[in-house]
Amino acid sequence: MGATDHSTDAATRLLVLDDDVNVNATICAIAARAGFDVRATTQAEEFFQLVADWQPSHLIVDLVMPEVDGVETLHRLALSGHQGIVIVTSGLGGRVLEAASRAAEENGLRVSGVLPKPFTPAKLRSLLHQEPDKRLTAGVGHVTPVSADMLASALAQKQLSVHYQPKVICTTGKVVGFESLVRWQHPERGMIFPDQFITMAERNGLIAELTRQVFDMSLAWFAANFLGTDLKIAINMSPVVLADAMFPIWVQQACEHHGVAPSQVTLEITETSSMENPVATLEYLTQFRIKGFNLSIDDFGVGYSSLVQLARLPFSEMKIDKMFVMSASTSIESQKIAAAVVGLANALSLNVTAEGVEDDWTLQFLCDLGCTHAQGYFIGRPMPPEIALQWLSDRPGR
Repeated sequence: MGATDHSTDAATRLLVLDDDVNVNATICAIAARAGFDVRATTQAEEFFQLVADWQPSHLIVDLVMPEVDGVETLHRLALSGHQGIVIVTSGLGGRVLEAASRAAEENGLRVSGVLPKPFTPAKLRSLLHQEPDKRLTAGVGHVTPVSADMLASALAQKQLSVHYQPKVICTTGKVVGFESLVRWQHPERGMIFPDQFITMAERNGLIAELTRQVFDMSLAWFAANFLGTDLKIAINMSPVVLADAMFPIWVQQACEHHGVAPSQVTLEITETSSMENPVATLEYLTQFRIKGFNLSIDDFGVGYSSLVQLARLPFSEMKIDKMFVMSASTSIESQKIAAAVVGLANALSLNVTAEGVEDDWTLQFLCDLGCTHAQGYFIGRPMPPEIALQWLSDRPGR
């Protein structure tokens, strides 16, 4: 193990785990010149002892180790609740590196990026000073679960609300509508996001009531502000609710009640939920299309039998999952997948929307691919109803 202690700043302590002592020495030399205190080890157990005792702010973990591989090391770090910044390195191919990095992020680690070998000093310095995207890691793996009873109570007390995220035409920036996104404002725990309760609602018979409340709130807001316009409202719908033969009728009646034309409503069907009765699903979704609703296959590329669902069901739009869009600027693989999805959508004469657009480079990349629509933080965040209206009012060129 090597150590350099030029500073006592706990925010600039780097610990390296790599079985190659020469790589360790190189990384430590570059990091030390960048102002970091550095330590390195070739042994996993010594690494974890140093994590506990020295409490480094930054970790570099090699994937290929003789006794404990890097994926196991990262998993153990996540289980420990480690909150330092992690860089994953290896001489393996980029796809393996990105997969390991993604697994670490989804386990709750704060990953600033990957460091393929051989690397340049500039690349290492960039990762050491790069802050991980907090939206990808905040709270992951450290969230107290919510219960079915809590959600049932929230539905009874009307604690759910809806935020709205704008969707624009890629090439012109013109706003074409909003997607409604459910939020749960708990009186004690604060804001609870849908990834913490939608699956639980599906499993406990609560998704139908949740969906009805979201539809009512979304249609009421849209009807109050956008009747007679060419804007559209997109509302997420779990395939689980399609087990109820009356649900398509209820949706149509809700639109009639609020005076919203079906052509102004896009139903986003979450592809990550399996469709237990494929024949009934086919019938009901076809009914929606006959009635004039638009249908979007959400999270395309990460769910069940993507191409099979696309071939069988009457979708009018595909949405590229944000995991491919958000990483497009740094991942060749994500760029190729996004290009393939856009090409497939265009070949099938479907609109295609990219979620997770975070910067101008990504938006321009999507425009060049021929992507139809885009949404993401670069365009507009999910906003409470009144803030969404103000955002639209303030938008240049309205």
